[in-house]
Amino acid sequence: MIIAISGSSGFIGNFLLKKFDAFATEVIALKRDENDETWKSALSRADVIINLAGSPVFARWNSKNRLRILESRVLTTRRIVSLLNDLPEEIEPKLLISASATGIYPDDKFTQYNEFSTEKGSGFLAEVVSKWEAEADNLVNPSVRLVIARLGVVIGKNGGSLSKMIPVFRLGLGGVIGSGKQMTCFIHIEDIFNAFLFFIKNKNTSGLYNLVSPYPITSREFSKTLARVLHRPLLFRIPGFVLKVLYGQASCIMLNGANIYPHKLLDQGFKFTYPEMKEALHEVVS
Repeated sequence: MIIAISGSSGFIGNFLLKKFDAFATEVIALKRDENDETWKSALSRADVIINLAGSPVFARWNSKNRLRILESRVLTTRRIVSLLNDLPEEIEPKLLISASATGIYPDDKFTQYNEFSTEKGSGFLAEVVSKWEAEADNLVNPSVRLVIARLGVVIGKNGGSLSKMIPVFRLGLGGVIGSGKQMTCFIHIEDIFNAFLFFIKNKNTSGLYNLVSPYPITSREFSKTLARVLHRPLLFRIPGFVLKVLYGQASCIMLNGANIYPHKLLDQGFKFTYPEMKEALHEVVS
């Protein structure tokens, strides 16, 4: 099996590149500066294409960063889909797993959202995800199966927001963010790999999937759990206005959160290795 990955230099992409190297006969890293002919050759040989391209969203959302966040996702997805659509329809069946994000859902901790929910948020992140997924939905080649994976907060070693939080908590300076009532819908990075394997092995999987644990917790519980796992006190609270001053509108990433459920994954028999936040954090800090 040949797997092609875009965004392989990122936290998730680099992890999957190494994991799939032991699973696949060949793993191809699609590099942004390569021309279309190189990409088309790689896509035509690949059995599975994983699209993870996207610049980090946690930065002040000035006009420059907004454009970078949007275009890094939309244009790369458009490029991959266009090249796949240009391949002959008689090719061997392929799978495109296109990453997305749970930021499309409204900021609502009381309503539980799943893949069949039609409600969408109204902010910048929801706009980005909507346009991102719309590009993936332009896939029309009948020989290519499409899975759109909406990722929650990714828990893993050596990357992501957790890598910045752990040193602070180790010093005993960790705190509850904002009200602490906002939901944290997470997934351990190992379960991302397991879910992608699940999509590869199960030919009946297609469409939208929420890649989050079935047990979301509040931000307060997350901070308390991380402090306990690190055997450190939780003495502080970081007021929301401080984050708004530091990060502007991007502070909503930490101050907002929806209650999201992975209905389709569970309904189709997927088993999470790290469904609980405590065991996910224990694995990371071990």
